Amino acid sequence: MGFCSGVARAIDMAKQVLKFCGNVYVIEDVVHNKVLMRDMYGLGLVKVSTLEEIPDGASVMFSAHGATPEAFARAEEKELTIIDGTCPVVKAVQLSVSEYSKFGKKIIIIGNRAHPEIIALKGYAGGASCFVVYDEGDCDLLPDFSGEEVLYFTQTTLDAQHVDRIISRLKEKIPTISRESKNNTCHAAIDRQAAIRNVSKIVDLIIIIGSSYSANARSLEEVAKNEKVKKIVRIDSEQELDLSIMSDVSSFAIATASSTPKNIVDSLINFLSQNMEIEIQNFEQKIEH
Repeated sequence: MGFCSGVARAIDMAKQVLKFCGNVYVIEDVVHNKVLMRDMYGLGLVKVSTLEEIPDGASVMFSAHGATPEAFARAEEKELTIIDGTCPVVKAVQLSVSEYSKFGKKIIIIGNRAHPEIIALKGYAGGASCFVVYDEGDCDLLPDFSGEEVLYFTQTTLDAQHVDRIISRLKEKIPTISRESKNNTCHAAIDRQAAIRNVSKIVDLIIIIGSSYSANARSLEEVAKNEKVKKIVRIDSEQELDLSIMSDVSSFAIATASSTPKNIVDSLINFLSQNMEIEIQNFEQKIEH
């Protein structure tokens, strides 16, 4: 539970620059957590729809999910002070995609094409040489790559087992796909998904704390569904928990997205402790190990 390193870095950066710069503009939420971002906007972050809405010479922060090269270039043209909150893991993928595409290699990205991380990656791939797939059906629609060098990369927050299935399908369709291809699923996401698979065998309910627009929160929910957990609920905070879901539950687990602050988890545990007779077992150490 708690922040992954990329989220912690982005939030720390945002808090620091707000102290020195006053208002800081963002186009995309720095991280995908509704409760946390509500607090950050209260501290002085200002959300706009486009870079053109930001006054010249002001400060702009790009989110942990990254931004396109065009966005960085336009920010420089407007003489904006740029705070790059891109997660280092995501940044490494961007640099790899950019490098390989410069050599004319075709790039396949496994991910949700509407997610800001994928939109940014497409920008680094140069457009025409990049293809985005999410499921087996998308793989079947790919063109014939005979005689061309092809690599795949992955969104960092997807269900790891889902990614493995798509990679297998790509290798079937493109036997010559480069061995330099990489599964970029973040270890923080993999560890949390594995923890859910383990705990799903002994609980009746899994409470996932994370926002609906958080890809890694949705991945945790997908894993729990695939594991046939009897009851699954996703909430932003304890205020959204309907205690009626606890009926007929003898044991439950709490899982968090990597952008969920630990204090929200603590608040939920306190809420449950005050309203129900429950025994709390802390498996955080075991899960992290």
